[in-house]
Amino acid sequence: MKLSEVVKKISDRLPVELVADQDNVGLILGDYDDECGKMVVAYELNAGVIDEAVKSGSNLIVTYHTPLFRAVKSFTTSSSRPDILVQAARRLLNVYAVHTALDVVQDGINFDLASRLGLKNTKYLSPLPDTLRKIVVFVPQDHLDKVRSAMSRGGAGIIGNYSECAFASEGEGSFLPGGGSAPYIGTPGKRERASESRLEMVVEKSHAGRVVRAMLEAHPYEEVAYDVYPLLNTSANYGFGAIGELEEKMVGGRFFGMVKKVLGQTLLKASHVVETEVRRVAVCAGSGVSFYGDAVRERADIFITGDVKHHDFRESMLLPTVLVDATHRGTERFAAGILHRIMNEIFKDRVVVNLSKYEYDSAVIV
Repeated sequence: MKLSEVVKKISDRLPVELVADQDNVGLILGDYDDECGKMVVAYELNAGVIDEAVKSGSNLIVTYHTPLFRAVKSFTTSSSRPDILVQAARRLLNVYAVHTALDVVQDGINFDLASRLGLKNTKYLSPLPDTLRKIVVFVPQDHLDKVRSAMSRGGAGIIGNYSECAFASEGEGSFLPGGGSAPYIGTPGKRERASESRLEMVVEKSHAGRVVRAMLEAHPYEEVAYDVYPLLNTSANYGFGAIGELEEKMVGGRFFGMVKKVLGQTLLKASHVVETEVRRVAVCAGSGVSFYGDAVRERADIFITGDVKHHDFRESMLLPTVLVDATHRGTERFAAGILHRIMNEIFKDRVVVNLSKYEYDSAVIV
């Protein structure tokens, strides 16, 4: 399979376009024309993962963390300052990073973490804004079902757990075919009126281009009248963090013991002592303290994330939601395994997907 096809399949499942403005995701290093039959999935790119890929005959590494967090002006390396991407390029490897694209999907890292902590009735803590578009197209009534089906197959009409959602209203369209035209209905030079339906469907903006192409292919008109509108609605399909409820209330000490066991942590840091029983819990894996305000507004008893700074703790001490730092790596403990599962679901037998054994941190406890 060409790398270009591999990249398209990954981006169709994990919405890199929706998070690309705030994160460096997608193909970081590579040649779209490469043939790809094997890949290695890893938490992050390091020398061990590179060696593992080469030894296994893989030419693609798919990572959770992106190896390029900051903008760079050049790629150079030396014995005192090695560059991991230069090392990967020398070994003719392609590198693809998903990062927050894995965070914002329901079968991704945050809903998985919520499930492992026993949360029920889970929803997004912070639904992703500015992701929805509405496509409106005017279609002759005898082609309504065909166009609607084509748009649905392209990814339009998905609202929460419902698919193929659409609205159609009947009306009259009019047009005057010009010279050189080949109208589906009518004659050049003669004004025509036609019974048409106004078809409306919502789509995630990352799929809008694909849906428009599918609609144009299914539409019988030579020139198609359609509009694409941005929507202020928040998406039911993508968001940051997760919030839910424990099946039964737990005292603070017992709850924290459970969290440490699930995340493999010996210590947790909290903004203040839990004075009541815990029921409503919010999580955001990695560095998610910016969503603490959402947890407060959602009346969470506890908000679990990583990379909490001193002043974050200080500012949250007087608020009812307890802020907990379970470390960046602790909250992302299962990221590589989730990514491995999703890659296997996408490619099945077409690409061999290996899970890297190199899952250590960039820093170690000494």
